[in-house]
Amino acid sequence: MKRAWRKIRVAAVVLGGTFLLYFALLCYPQSFFAQSIEHQNLKLYSDQPFDPEAGAQVLALAYQKLSASPLFSAKDHYSIFVCHARWRQRLFFNHVYGVGGVNFYPLTDNVFIRDSIIEENKLIGPSGQIVASDRPLDYFIAHEITHSLTGKAIGPLRYHRLSEWVREGYADYVGKGEAFKYEKTWHAFLADAPEMDRWRSGLYLRYHLLVAYLLDKKHWSLSQVLADEIGQKAVEDELRKQLPLPGPTPGH
Repeated sequence: MKRAWRKIRVAAVVLGGTFLLYFALLCYPQSFFAQSIEHQNLKLYSDQPFDPEAGAQVLALAYQKLSASPLFSAKDHYSIFVCHARWRQRLFFNHVYGVGGVNFYPLTDNVFIRDSIIEENKLIGPSGQIVASDRPLDYFIAHEITHSLTGKAIGPLRYHRLSEWVREGYADYVGKGEAFKYEKTWHAFLADAPEMDRWRSGLYLRYHLLVAYLLDKKHWSLSQVLADEIGQKAVEDELRKQLPLPGPTPGH
């Protein structure tokens, strides 16, 4: 019995040590990324060389989107790590390997992005194809950082209890910015278009539409949306029963 408990204690120490090492790696991964560029409170790192001016432009576009959110503060600093090498993606993306980007809030404010063409502001998908133009590299950066903004605003416990449509819908809302076309997406929703199925398409268009409806058409406050007191079905039922209300925000 003593031998069994000793093995359990050893295993616990090893597992605990491994977790602490991985946590430190997520918080301080800079040594794995040779090149970097800063813009305002955003810093872009890459494991491959890139044109600094192009990197700064990508960050400027992401900053513009983020600064439109009432949750954003220029006092907080965020680092973005672009992983071109597959082994780095597997290391830093962990169990969600294959996605466009990952955020580990509340463990760290760092976000990790898969291989990209920074000079063209484009992300390369798992298939090796360039991701559609409505989701450029700056979209993924703004989307992932918005998860941290949301978590800081409402706290880690409430953040992880948020309905997926609220959590991902608002991140998409910020990440897309003016590229989102409300009327077009609303018609796709009514037609039950394939791109509106989150699990078939891998897109958050459906969630984005619901959040945009509440914020831009019904003029809810962001606090009301993040309170998460209305169900997804209730919002969808409203959208099906009436034409979208007029809203002042271009592109939304």
